[in-house]
Amino acid sequence: MLRITILGGGYLGVVSAICYCECGFHVDVIEINPKRLSDLKKGITFVYEPSFESSLKNLQKQGVLRFFGNLSEAHSPADAIIIAVPGISFDNLAVYKAIQDISVLLTKDQYTCIIIHTVTAIGTCSIIKKNIRFMRPDLTIGEHYDIISNPTFLREGYPLHDFISPSRLVIGMDLNSSKAHELINKLYAGTILSNIPIIYTNYETAELIKYATTAFEFSKITLVNEISELCEKVGANMDSLISGVGLDENVGMNLMKVTPGYGGMGQSALIQELIKVGEIFGVNLRILQSSVESNTDRIISIFKKIICQIADEKNNEYRKVTILGLTYRSQTNEVKESPSIKVIKELLQNDITVTAYDPSLSPNMPDIGQIIPQDVLKSAKFYLLESAYEAVNQSYIVVIMTNWSEFLSLDFDKVAELMYKKSNGKPKLMNYSNIFPTSHFKNFDCIC
Repeated sequence: MLRITILGGGYLGVVSAICYCECGFHVDVIEINPKRLSDLKKGITFVYEPSFESSLKNLQKQGVLRFFGNLSEAHSPADAIIIAVPGISFDNLAVYKAIQDISVLLTKDQYTCIIIHTVTAIGTCSIIKKNIRFMRPDLTIGEHYDIISNPTFLREGYPLHDFISPSRLVIGMDLNSSKAHELINKLYAGTILSNIPIIYTNYETAELIKYATTAFEFSKITLVNEISELCEKVGANMDSLISGVGLDENVGMNLMKVTPGYGGMGQSALIQELIKVGEIFGVNLRILQSSVESNTDRIISIFKKIICQIADEKNNEYRKVTILGLTYRSQTNEVKESPSIKVIKELLQNDITVTAYDPSLSPNMPDIGQIIPQDVLKSAKFYLLESAYEAVNQSYIVVIMTNWSEFLSLDFDKVAELMYKKSNGKPKLMNYSNIFPTSHFKNFDCIC
């Protein structure tokens, strides 16, 4: 049975640990943050996934999942040491520190595979290879250890599914290492038996695949949002357009959806880093640069449409906007770089009252101050409420920003009754959630 040590008890580390345990391996997780380490030992996790905490507790009771504050306390030597330090280590400082600690524990008596899950700067694994050779000249790569770049493609809200049933495995390695191949075959035996494609390649290609995947996704999202703006101007139907274009097998329906823009700290930072890499190597990534600019324009467009509806209204009851969905996507509680938060900040700066509701967030959460930015949370004009109905009460405009499935079960007749109405009897609504057809809102004056 493989023994695995994972460095990093953040989102990526915890998800990986649970999944590897479910595959039948023993896993030790190293987390240097005392508060997070204490929570993990108690079975408390910040990962927004209903089954996570129960899985965490059960696996610890079984003795197959353990948490430690430093590497020396874990099973040593391990068959595989996985670097999954929190965040995206473009500066590589956390990764290089981890490699330094790992190199001390490597021995000639035990083969150990060092696997990088964390998104790192392109070229990191090649540097790691040189660093270990320098620190441990007594060891031979391919015989005593190997280094593998193994980026993950986990969607927030669906990490267990994406880990167990990935669309593909990307393995960047020394292709001549038979021991590395043998370990990968054991580590991902279930995936291999499921005939999921495996791409074996060099370090740099594996690292760049992660960047390029996000780049294609964001570019597609941006283009769809730009086309939706054009649809509005010329009177075209966006639902029909998406069907007409998305059914082309060269395009595909995936991500062919109108959204308020892309978000998420990790993804946004990754795109910015890729643009910087292009600049370093003299490559002008114009499409990605314009994607970033277009995403900013998208936020401004949404804000302007809201302002346009209430600009001439002087009464306070007209200056109340409800935002449904604060996270950048459903099935997560991540609001960093969220389009919703950006729109809310603009509204608050213009003295507009904002009531908000999100299924993953509550005003009574002990860590809510660490999730929602302080300048939003402490504003006298911002109210985070416990239900959508409470949020829309006497609101002048409702803006649906996130595609939470919970919103599908809302009684929109009741929503319309609760909202403030003008002379035409119809409340105003802006729908940026792709789970609703336009025809769903017959009782509303739809602005978009």
